[in-house]
Amino acid sequence: MTLGEQIQNIRIRKGLTQERLAELLEVSRQSVSKWELGQTIPDVDKIIRMSELFDVSTDTLLLRNKEDKQENKNPLHLGSIYLIVKDFEKSVDFYEKFLGVKVDNRCRSGNKFVEFYIDNKCLSLMNEDNLTGHCTDLNTPYKFVQNYWVEDLLMEYERVKSLDIGRVTEILEAYPTYHYFHLIDPDNNVIEVTGGYHNTCQSCGMKMQESDYGKNSDGSVNKEYCKYCYPDGNFSKDETLEEMVESCIPFVLDSYPDEDTARASLTKELSGLKRWKKNQ
Repeated sequence: MTLGEQIQNIRIRKGLTQERLAELLEVSRQSVSKWELGQTIPDVDKIIRMSELFDVSTDTLLLRNKEDKQENKNPLHLGSIYLIVKDFEKSVDFYEKFLGVKVDNRCRSGNKFVEFYIDNKCLSLMNEDNLTGHCTDLNTPYKFVQNYWVEDLLMEYERVKSLDIGRVTEILEAYPTYHYFHLIDPDNNVIEVTGGYHNTCQSCGMKMQESDYGKNSDGSVNKEYCKYCYPDGNFSKDETLEEMVESCIPFVLDSYPDEDTARASLTKELSGLKRWKKNQ
């Protein structure tokens, strides 16, 4: 098992998301992701800090063990279960005193939720006022939210929608680094799924970071199209789907065995995007 695989394995076992571990280490979530993918190696001080957080030796993180196997190969990981409370501040005060722990993320989550980490497990309180559509009857038995996280939120969103097993919201933004969607189970319980999210340009299919967004004619941000396709309220080129495919092939050719396969795949992928759907 590589260092990256070991970090991911222990992080999952401890019930931490990539975002939460990044906060504890004071690095970006992208840094944690790159460590786990083996693209970069954490600095020595971060390895020492992780050994303290995970309560393992640095050798456990650094040394390979061929017999080790990742415990959970499912991309869907349980983050926490939220206890839904009606009087949020009263409940926060109660659990802070009861558990002897002060919550440390109020500036990030405001009055939506708080997290208590006890024995490497996460107990979260969810403010019912911030949970649109959930039952507000104090006597209801349905008073919790399951929280899951995935590496690719958009892929998981499409998978869950295709299952057609319950009502699914759109992908929503709590704040710039936290995107999620809700799935409602048959008993009206809420399942919240969060994770890495990149908007896809609805013209060329590029995965966009915030810096890649296009601009509307009034200068405001356009999150549907990238800055290369939609720089100023109009498309940069008046082109057909076929022409767009040809211009994209050089950027993806390394991922396909030959040009014809790349062309066929891109045509299928791009034809489902907003810009080209309107022309079909």
